[in-house]
Amino acid sequence: MDSGTIVYSNLEELSKSNYQLSDGEADIKGWPVRNEAGDSVGKVRDLLFDPAQNAIRYIIVELVDMGEDLEEKAILIPIGLANLGEDKKEVILPDIHHDQFRAMPRYIIGEVTPQMENEIRSVIGSPAALRLEDEIVEIDRANFYRHHHFDRNSFPDQNTRNQDADPLI
Repeated sequence: MDSGTIVYSNLEELSKSNYQLSDGEADIKGWPVRNEAGDSVGKVRDLLFDPAQNAIRYIIVELVDMGEDLEEKAILIPIGLANLGEDKKEVILPDIHHDQFRAMPRYIIGEVTPQMENEIRSVIGSPAALRLEDEIVEIDRANFYRHHHFDRNSFPDQNTRNQDADPLI
């Protein structure tokens, strides 16, 4: 039975916490975000991390300049989907379809719920996820962040592009 109580995820914005990136880790706040084709998507506002697990979970991206049919809003992109630009300070996202950006829930500080995280994972799963069928899928919250979208090792080190670096101390 649903009691109507909203449960929020235990995630915090890195810039508003006492945590900091490890030495050598890229401080990507303010960096432009582009898709693989080089088109502008927006810019990095901050990182969202899980203090209980000492791990970055999402990049907070401010969508801008995406055309008049897509509102400017902040969205969450799982850390494992992003890559650093090879030659300049930019974040590269995989080929996420315009409709997927439109379907992403708006990020509001302090209001990330497990339901919102499930919706993000569903929307970015693939372009086929946009069919949004009436399918109820129970997701095991204890293993939610073990999905490849949250693989911290896929986000490279700024200086060495080391795949084994942990993003937080």
